[in-house]
Amino acid sequence: MSSKLRDLIFVLICILTVIAVIFHNIRTATEEVLYIEIETTEPEIEIETKYGIPIESYRIEFGTVSRGETLGGILQRHGITAYQVDKISRMPSDTLNVTRINIGRPYAVFTDTITDSIPRMDYFVYENGTVFYTVYDFTNYDTIIIERHRKHVDTITRSASGIIESSLWNAIVKEELPWALAIAMSQVFAWTVDFYALKKGDAFKVIYDEYYVEDNSIGIGDIKAGLFFHHGKELWAIPFEQNGETGYFDTLGNNTRKTFMKAPLQYTRVSSRYSHARMHPVHRRPRAHLAVDFAAPTGTPVYAASDGVIVTRAYGVGPGYYIKIRHNSVYSTVYMHFSRFGKYHVGNHVNQGDIIGYVGSTGWSTGPHLHYEIHENGQKIDPLKFEPPPADPVDSVNMKRFNSEKREWIDKIIAISPDFFEKK
Repeated sequence: MSSKLRDLIFVLICILTVIAVIFHNIRTATEEVLYIEIETTEPEIEIETKYGIPIESYRIEFGTVSRGETLGGILQRHGITAYQVDKISRMPSDTLNVTRINIGRPYAVFTDTITDSIPRMDYFVYENGTVFYTVYDFTNYDTIIIERHRKHVDTITRSASGIIESSLWNAIVKEELPWALAIAMSQVFAWTVDFYALKKGDAFKVIYDEYYVEDNSIGIGDIKAGLFFHHGKELWAIPFEQNGETGYFDTLGNNTRKTFMKAPLQYTRVSSRYSHARMHPVHRRPRAHLAVDFAAPTGTPVYAASDGVIVTRAYGVGPGYYIKIRHNSVYSTVYMHFSRFGKYHVGNHVNQGDIIGYVGSTGWSTGPHLHYEIHENGQKIDPLKFEPPPADPVDSVNMKRFNSEKREWIDKIIAISPDFFEKK
């Protein structure tokens, strides 16, 4: 090998060595930079807030609206000018009346004690209810920002059970359950359970949601699933969604909802039954009473017994304020003696359960009650003996999915203590 060739090979080896060292250093440097970035990442500092406002450097004063107080009066008492109050009063109130406050509602005043030598209110917070509150932001003199906020609501799924000794209400009280649970159950089982004919030994198991704001219960949601042992029968309410709507079904997939409600209101007693010769309380002579009267306090909501269209909404000498609904070519219903109507008018379609009016004593009436008629092919029939067909069952194409979901709900209900259903 010539000396020139050896020199050339030596030079190439040196060049390759230098290149290798450079690439190694570049890779090492890159790794160190990435490592440093990860190591120097600082955790975020959590700032304590109230109503979403950082409380540092603020003095917070809490109060409640007293009788005769106005929003303007409270704001001016805390340093807000009449000019600013006037600006608030002129703000549009399509979605929120920014000046309306109610007696007894809480509020909070956030006073800045650092920026100026004279304390100044930066925020005023008014609690509209248990969930919503309104923040009035005065941090910029020329611009007042008013925003409505919603508190965080926690949902806890609970289960409950009880045995009837005298009434559903007493069973609820005995088990120290929310009183609203009785109303929720009466709505879910309205078409299968006669709550005015409960017997000692009837029992129930339900699963429901309870809502909390700041660790305080604010009410319950709908019944998620339930079982009522009534007159020797197990009556299930299993939730299932089809065609975009969720309903309740029994274990065979039959809809627990009937095409007509058993009674279109929460009543205290049946004050007069269907009769062809009833002594009329006003005219004092026997007359046909082809309806049923449900006694209830004035103002009790009255619901549409089934889907339909309002064909009459009027006042009559005898019926007082009344409504007639046509449900289909066969059935229609009539509701009399309202104290006032609901929001629906003639020609409006109503769904079962929509409020169409409120119990009263208008017309020929001796006390607050609902006079309720069912017409079948133009003939009045006894509402208490009427057996309406059920609503649509689970569709055959959905049965596989229903049976799978049904099993899960049945297992959850059976697991609720005690096991009185298995002992029946």
